[in-house]
Amino acid sequence: MRGFTDIHTHLLPGVDDGAESMSQTLRLLRMAWDDGIRTVILTPHYRGRYKKNTPAMLKENFDWLREMAAAELPDMKLYLGQEIAYESDAPEAMHQGRVLTINGSSYALLEFRTNSLRSHIITGVSETVRCGFVPIVAHVERYDICRSDPSLVEELLDLGALLQFNADSVLGSNGFAVKRFCHKLLKGRKAHFVASDAHDAVHRPPRLRDCFLKIHKKYGAEYAEELFYSNAQAVIENQTVD
Repeated sequence: MRGFTDIHTHLLPGVDDGAESMSQTLRLLRMAWDDGIRTVILTPHYRGRYKKNTPAMLKENFDWLREMAAAELPDMKLYLGQEIAYESDAPEAMHQGRVLTINGSSYALLEFRTNSLRSHIITGVSETVRCGFVPIVAHVERYDICRSDPSLVEELLDLGALLQFNADSVLGSNGFAVKRFCHKLLKGRKAHFVASDAHDAVHRPPRLRDCFLKIHKKYGAEYAEELFYSNAQAVIENQTVD
């Protein structure tokens, strides 16, 4: 294993409900490094009041972060994207460059409300695909309708979506039902990424190692490599995720 790639984090300082300052971000990146994470994709929210964060402003903050991080963690690779809350204008915003896909690729990290209707999620994925992007459904285990209706997951996959789990959900921190859902999809090889969704050092830290070891033992080295490294690298390079 060449080090984990964390595809979903909120570590860009001062732009959403994640890291509040550069010092906090650097502390979290050190935690990530100690946990075995070697590549971090910063995905600040695109929703509500955070829509005021323009791509230009986010890129400016990101460049500042890379400069600061290079002094302490010169081998840590950092990339920028956004976690995009689906609304009817979101695909067009991606198309026009008003919201950031992952490293400027065709892959978009897409989130929904936990109580979203089936039709809303299907529309979000379908419209994102129609506009030429590959939706990565963020923390799919959180959506009530996905857990209660297995056919929805199959439909999202058929539409071209990829699925991301949060590491703490796989380990059971968000309840047995969520854990069971994660492992059902893992057993069927229907998940594509496991990420930390890191926000802070205590409640949602940038940790993947424990989850990697669990999946490695239960589902094998090859699948663990895909979930924690190779699929994410394909996204960064704008290559096809198998």
